[in-house]
Amino acid sequence: MTVGATKTQLASMWFDGPLRLVDRVCLSSMVATGMPVTLYTFGDVANVPAGVTVKDGNAILDRALLERLVPVAKKDQVSWLPTVQFSDFFRVFLQKAGGGLWLDTDVLMFKPFEYAADKVYFVRESNGGIGASVFYLPPDSPIIDEYVRLIMQDDLTPDWLEFKRRVLRPMVYRLTRTAFSPSDLGITMYGNEAFRQLARRHGVFGQAHPQDRFYHWSDARNEDVFKPVPWAFFYDDPDYIGLHIHKKTEAAHAPEPGSLWQDALERYA
Repeated sequence: MTVGATKTQLASMWFDGPLRLVDRVCLSSMVATGMPVTLYTFGDVANVPAGVTVKDGNAILDRALLERLVPVAKKDQVSWLPTVQFSDFFRVFLQKAGGGLWLDTDVLMFKPFEYAADKVYFVRESNGGIGASVFYLPPDSPIIDEYVRLIMQDDLTPDWLEFKRRVLRPMVYRLTRTAFSPSDLGITMYGNEAFRQLARRHGVFGQAHPQDRFYHWSDARNEDVFKPVPWAFFYDDPDYIGLHIHKKTEAAHAPEPGSLWQDALERYA
């Protein structure tokens, strides 16, 4: 790896089936920046926007991992939790393969940017942690090694969990004689929580970029995406690069005139 080299490659994953409207719009916004965009899939995805390169996700991570991520205690999460946690592993193994910076499919992009090939790139969330929606590691990062070791274990319980998930939750399950799997210990145990804990462990937590780059409207304010409030600053101010749309319910409804979402539909839908 050349020290000082920069990259522009973006990548994401969609397991299979049709993309939602919000994902199609956001992927199109990534393409519009002029940055190369790759979408890894594990099945047929018929409505991928033009300009997105589609590749087989198995080249990054074998889909067989899904079978090891099935919750046992929280049976109501069986239909979706394995895929969510699989994607957390996937974005890390994407870095091992040198596949470029990970963006969730629901990140709306405003402008192109470059990132250093030999440095981490992640962004601080409003709670002070590290977001999982925007994520890059150099291929030789020790954080990747943590996941490689974990996936080779019979038990997928990581050693980076905080006290509540590492000690208290398993204790409750055992006291109540409830069967459980590692996936039952927490939705974000391989994602946001892992990135926060491992970034601290390996001394790169302080390199997180400011929240405004991708999480300016977070938590309840994320709904402003769909309201007629000022949004032109996202395109005008260089501090804002993209926005994670984590509250997506309104994306399926008719847009409010004057909203950022209406503008996004006009540009990219």
